[in-house]
Amino acid sequence: MKYSVGILLSAASSVVAQSAPVIGKGQTGPLKVGYFEEPGLPKHTVYMPIDPPAGTKLPILIWGNGACSGNGTLFGKTLLESASYGIFSIAMGTPKGGSSTSGMNSDKSPLQEQALEWIEKNAGVGKYANLDKTRVAAAGQSCGGLETIRVWEHPLVKLIGVFNSGELNVSKLTLKITKPVFYFLGGESDIAYKNGERDYKQLPATTPRWKGNLPVGHMATWSQVNSGKFGKAMRLWLDWQLRGNEESSDFFLKGGAKADGWTVEMAAMESLPKVTPIQSCKVGTAC
Repeated sequence: MKYSVGILLSAASSVVAQSAPVIGKGQTGPLKVGYFEEPGLPKHTVYMPIDPPAGTKLPILIWGNGACSGNGTLFGKTLLESASYGIFSIAMGTPKGGSSTSGMNSDKSPLQEQALEWIEKNAGVGKYANLDKTRVAAAGQSCGGLETIRVWEHPLVKLIGVFNSGELNVSKLTLKITKPVFYFLGGESDIAYKNGERDYKQLPATTPRWKGNLPVGHMATWSQVNSGKFGKAMRLWLDWQLRGNEESSDFFLKGGAKADGWTVEMAAMESLPKVTPIQSCKVGTAC
């Protein structure tokens, strides 16, 4: 399926006109990417490959921003980088920014829930025929990580990514999580470090889990080109756990993260569900 600029602009009959995609620059993957506002999904920003090769299957990430921000481009560097390797992402908030999302003290994640409802209705249909709703991850940074934890039970969510985050208080939610959870923390200077460490330790013993600490603080490397080492870790996590690329698992299981400066802990990883590989993204081929 091709996503031409013409198709992306063909929402004239919608209440909210879909904007032309803003094209990314400087990503390391083989695919041209961009972000835009989808009229059928207000208050969100979509990141995806533009004109991907025919037959491309795109796994899906829903992303919650730090600071409960309604700015859908706040973490655009890492979402564009992941898109260049074949990941379709939905970030909370519009490209123009705006109000906050759910708030840190809420027990709901309304924008993530809306994104999941949209995926259920639209993935595999029409211009989004290439979206694979059997491969969905939920993740977020800081407040966005808290929002992510609240949707872990949704049937579409296969795994969870918690970045620079942890529950504010001891939570019954973390005690119940049975799906694979990956924690990416910024070391002891990360304001969420203690909470993330506590949550990781109180997960059920049989829950597959991985935790990495890189001593860069709460804002980590998100502002760097392609989000630096945190962006690299996220891209490899999605490539492994959504696209089934076993080569990317080396970062997590065979010392790649440690070589990059992360301190790593993991448990019950033998229980990780096996992911059928999607062909690796290469220029001129499906991926």
